[in-house]
Amino acid sequence: MLCKDVMSRKVFVCHETDSAGECARIMRDHGVGFLPVLDAERLVSGVVTDRDLAVRVLAEGRSPRSPVSDFMTRDVRVSRATDTLRAAERRMAAVKKSRLVVVDDQRRCVGVISLSDVAQTDSRPLAGHVLYEVTRRRTTAAPPRGV
Repeated sequence: MLCKDVMSRKVFVCHETDSAGECARIMRDHGVGFLPVLDAERLVSGVVTDRDLAVRVLAEGRSPRSPVSDFMTRDVRVSRATDTLRAAERRMAAVKKSRLVVVDDQRRCVGVISLSDVAQTDSRPLAGHVLYEVTRRRTTAAPPRGV
């Protein structure tokens, strides 16, 4: 099975020049928490999550007018539409990401693969393994506050 067979094709995106507020409205209006970011040539240059808005904008006291390019994640993990689902699953597990942007040969966004797509498509043991690997944390984390 290939990524193009299971990816979500209806993908909402934003642009590097959009504001944090515009991204939040797109997420709210469409019920999503993940937006690929496109550059001036409409190529994938980053991603923004609802967590980015909370941690990198709100918690840091940035303006809702801050451009996406100031706080987006630039280290985008991608898969090609023609990659196998197994390859995408291994990539998700290795980099501990619950979503991959699916791109064409020019690095244009053609879809997104999420853990949900994997869980709905793949066998229970394999989907469970991918989920385990993505969510497994390192033991060097600080203890929770107030404990």
